[in-house]
Amino acid sequence: MKILISGGCNNAGMGLAKRFAVEGQDVTVIDSFEDFDSGSFADKKIKFYKILNSSPQCEKIFGTSSFEIVIYFPRYESRLISLHEAPDREDISPNCEVSGLVNILNLSTKNKVKKFILVSSADVYGNTGETAADEQTKPNPVSIRGMSSYVMEYYCSRWSEIHNLNILILRASDIYGPSPSETQYYSDKDLISIIINTALNEKGIHLEGKELDTRDFIYIDDFIEGLYRASVDKDCKGVFNISSKTETQLSSVIKELVLLKPSIKEVRGRGSAAEIQRSCIDNSKLVGFMDWQPKVSFSEGIKLTFNEMKLKYEKPRFESEKNKAKTLSKRPKAIAYIENAALFLIAAFIQWGHLFFNFKFPDLRLDYSIIYIIIIGIIWGQTQAYIAIILSSALYIGMSLYIGSDIISFVYTPENLIRIAVYILIGIITGYSVERKNRELESRNIAIQNIKSKYIFLSDIYKETRIVKNELENQIIETEDSFSAIYKIIQEVDSLEIEKVFSGAISAIERIMSTNQVSIYTLNNDTGSDFMRLKARSRLLEDKIPNSLKISDFEEIKNVINTRSIFVNHSFKSNTPIMIAPVLDEKNVISVISIHYTTFENLTLHYENLFQTVLGLITNALKRAYYFEASLKDKRYIPKTRILTEYTFEKILKEIRINKAELGMSYTLLKVGENDLAPELLSDKITGIIRDNDYIGTGSQNAVFILLSNTKNNYANLVIDRLEKVKLSASLVTEDAEDV
Repeated sequence: MKILISGGCNNAGMGLAKRFAVEGQDVTVIDSFEDFDSGSFADKKIKFYKILNSSPQCEKIFGTSSFEIVIYFPRYESRLISLHEAPDREDISPNCEVSGLVNILNLSTKNKVKKFILVSSADVYGNTGETAADEQTKPNPVSIRGMSSYVMEYYCSRWSEIHNLNILILRASDIYGPSPSETQYYSDKDLISIIINTALNEKGIHLEGKELDTRDFIYIDDFIEGLYRASVDKDCKGVFNISSKTETQLSSVIKELVLLKPSIKEVRGRGSAAEIQRSCIDNSKLVGFMDWQPKVSFSEGIKLTFNEMKLKYEKPRFESEKNKAKTLSKRPKAIAYIENAALFLIAAFIQWGHLFFNFKFPDLRLDYSIIYIIIIGIIWGQTQAYIAIILSSALYIGMSLYIGSDIISFVYTPENLIRIAVYILIGIITGYSVERKNRELESRNIAIQNIKSKYIFLSDIYKETRIVKNELENQIIETEDSFSAIYKIIQEVDSLEIEKVFSGAISAIERIMSTNQVSIYTLNNDTGSDFMRLKARSRLLEDKIPNSLKISDFEEIKNVINTRSIFVNHSFKSNTPIMIAPVLDEKNVISVISIHYTTFENLTLHYENLFQTVLGLITNALKRAYYFEASLKDKRYIPKTRILTEYTFEKILKEIRINKAELGMSYTLLKVGENDLAPELLSDKITGIIRDNDYIGTGSQNAVFILLSNTKNNYANLVIDRLEKVKLSASLVTEDAEDV
């Protein structure tokens, strides 16, 4: 089963994805959560794509996988009681969520998804009052989250009516619990996690008169289990509440935390009024529909959550990484100012150092301040270039006043103003050029990153498509149960010789049904015998199954023959084949085919249907062989006897020898001594002694042979003794002397 979870980068989404993965399902998660670490899914081999659910790229994801179930998690902003700070996650517009929902609904309909699930919020009920809100309670949202949920539910309801899409809406109460991710500090900002996080940071917790406000808290493991069971249940559709059906005062949260951390008693802070004063959700409909109910009490759940968050709080890996990133971002700015100041001092020393020290650089008629401005502008851009302009201008004015010029004459000297103007012009041009170049490079880098992101996304989609394509190709062409493979294998039984058909049937069933333990027994309907004779079997069953079976001793075989239907050993009864099927000629059962063992994974309805298909093909081959034998009876047998002609007996003996080499099927060849009996009398005497599946045939020089199928030499002695009683002698023909 292939599952898509949209908006799965939250505690519930991650937990649900891992729950499906544990059950062996193929899970894909899409979300645009920036801070999410995709390594959270690495161990479970869950595919993750960081894209918006409203993105056109979602269509490519739907195109690569035939999703059966799509689960949509809207990204809600948390319902807070304003403890100290709002979540640091960016606000998500309800319009954005609705557009994403419509996109996923449209793709689900287009790709014929079997079930769509919207994880809504119980905030649609608003204040529930004295009675717990059930699914029949009229929605009356009073929060943005509730109104957003109500709008999305309306979209889903109308969409289901118009497009006939199977939609399940689950209205979840307040979910809380530790994050299933080991690599993140905390991904969600639910009410309980905010209170605990505030307590761990020793910040003020004050409910501002809202101590009596209530919520219906459900532990995350209970929620995930309920959502999972509702997802896989084909009959679960419509609107269901998923909650603990327990009303808990917000003051009780503080009391529970006080037991875990007594210092919370003295913590105070500011707060604001909550939008919902009372909330209790009835889950009776879901509990009655399936075998599910919440198992974790609030006291136990908050203890587990607190301990987990405390453990992660003591190792705030993400906070240290953020601080490190901030330090690294500040470092280049400090270096820019230091280099600017250093280069300014060097230029000033070269330009004006002779006024203070007893040396003089060669007169190159250069203004080193201009060189300084150009270098700073090229290296650090516009901001540092402006600083260089100010420093150079101040230096020039100061040095001019120092060497004896007054401020009035300085201002009215054109050369001085021109020099300062040159500083300004060069600094502006250099800084602007560099900034423009940097902006172009940044723009190109952004474009390159976008292209790389698209390439990586398309590359992942391509790899997924290749995997699916190879799987389908193997299923269609290379697998043993593909149409082409079945056709090629069934050609092995396309013969008019009975013995060759039976041996080929064993090989065909073994390969197609992926087993190495198959047997075929034949019945003689003409004599009405209660025995079945072993005609062919797998080599692995040598000495493990009898050559003859009494039908009345095996109830399963008796029922197969009487009902003419396949038996499947669902109860795994010992010493009984996994599957038993009859081979029919009109209404008569002529053979029974049994599969004695196969792997547990093969015990599916597909495996049973495949067995029926193979059985039908083998039945047709056997019927053709029987009809051919009956039509040529006068040419295969000496008239009025059961003695085969020399040519026919040689062909059958050849097939028997092949069966011994390939399947380990034993046989015994006896040569009847010379006698003066007529063929009819000789046939009657021998027929009364041998079994139905044994053969009598003639060889060279009119010698008569008896071929005992599935018989070892010790049994042959019994036949020899019986022949002596009717005054016929017989000798055993060894393999070295088998030349008829």
